[in-house]
Amino acid sequence: MISRRAFVGGMSASLIACAAPRRTWSKTAADVIVIGAGLAGLHAASLIENAGYKTILLEGTGHTGGRLHTLDDLPGKPDAGGIQIGAGYKRFHDIADRLNVERYVPPPSARRSLYHIDGHSLTAQQWADAPQNKLSAQEKSILPDRLFFSYLKDLPKFENIADWMQPQSGAIDIALSRYLRDQGASKEALRLMNANLNGNSIDQQSALHMARTLAIFRTGGSPTRYIRGGSQRMTDAMAGSLRSEILPNSPVAAIEDEGDGVEISLTDGRKYGARHVICTAPFAAMRSMTIEANLPLGLRNIIAALPYTKASFAYLGASEAFWKDDGLPETIWSDDPMLGRMFVLGDDPAMVKIWLNGPSADLVDQMDDKTAGAMIINKIESARPSAKGKLKFLRMFSWQKNPFARGVYHHIGAGQGAALAAATQHRGTRLHFAGEHLAQQSSGIEGALESGQRTAEYVLQKL
Repeated sequence: MISRRAFVGGMSASLIACAAPRRTWSKTAADVIVIGAGLAGLHAASLIENAGYKTILLEGTGHTGGRLHTLDDLPGKPDAGGIQIGAGYKRFHDIADRLNVERYVPPPSARRSLYHIDGHSLTAQQWADAPQNKLSAQEKSILPDRLFFSYLKDLPKFENIADWMQPQSGAIDIALSRYLRDQGASKEALRLMNANLNGNSIDQQSALHMARTLAIFRTGGSPTRYIRGGSQRMTDAMAGSLRSEILPNSPVAAIEDEGDGVEISLTDGRKYGARHVICTAPFAAMRSMTIEANLPLGLRNIIAALPYTKASFAYLGASEAFWKDDGLPETIWSDDPMLGRMFVLGDDPAMVKIWLNGPSADLVDQMDDKTAGAMIINKIESARPSAKGKLKFLRMFSWQKNPFARGVYHHIGAGQGAALAAATQHRGTRLHFAGEHLAQQSSGIEGALESGQRTAEYVLQKL
């Protein structure tokens, strides 16, 4: 069993002042050990390797990619993470060009939804006058999936994306629910906005997070691209281009900064030493590690508390593309916690995906997969009769049940902006951190590369 000690404030894992040096040099295996073979770890390892230093990657799972994850076992090989590649992802496109990773622009989407509210299905044209529309008079004409962004239009617009890190941004580092109420959102609007939030709760997530997200969107450009064969083909190519040793199925139990080096203990008892360690694991996954190092209190606390969005997906096969024949929009947007959002993954093979966040993800995670799948199919058939008898449950996928992720991506919790900004600027002595959660200018895929590059460049200055 992995030893777990208490964080300051009662959180799991241990980050304490390092003990006296134990001559790690005698057992050094590499100049740098990188924990995590996702985008941040692979990019950092490549930069350090290319500078002539010995690097080892420790990956907890049996595959590289992290949250760039393609479900190769399903028809059509859909992505469970890292789906869209923004036009503004310069680092990503530069690496993909170098490694000949093919990207393509998907067919245009109609960007319309069938709304399933309070157990009734409605088109956009029916919404304003429907009995199920319980919004205020000022809100009634706004579609359910557009309410959220309609209330964010007055958020401060950052001239530079990194302005989210400035002290004055603390004025909007408040719960989204408070910000939205201050903007005049009704109780029903708040309920609908919370139903399919890309987060866990409007009570938990910070308005600052959305201001930063919108600033990134404004600089993103178009078109959005996908990776041919699935997003994991990118990290496959990155891993294949490395000379460094990648050790799969190597979960980390403990990290100890011994002053003259860092020792890594794996859950199976193996130990590795290095002059420096870069840990790219999500903070939520790091909470199961024992970390003995002299870290600032603020960094310890944000590692312990940074929220990660719970996301569970149901993948369903269809005997035919029923969404093409019933005259309704192909996407479903629902306030039902077992339905959430339905997306069409393709026509050949015909497949759909149900995306559930936050409490809805918790709900299905407590069920047997087949039971959850059957209930979800019943919900779709109720919302869209043309689907009846045409869906087959394939599998569930839960990011928060994955011990090496514990969520699909991070978000800034209310009041956490300053602590996260400080964490992105932390410079360790021998233990360093990287990952999408520590990006300053980007988010998601590009954020992971940004952070991995920044940390690698700093470590190279110290080698």
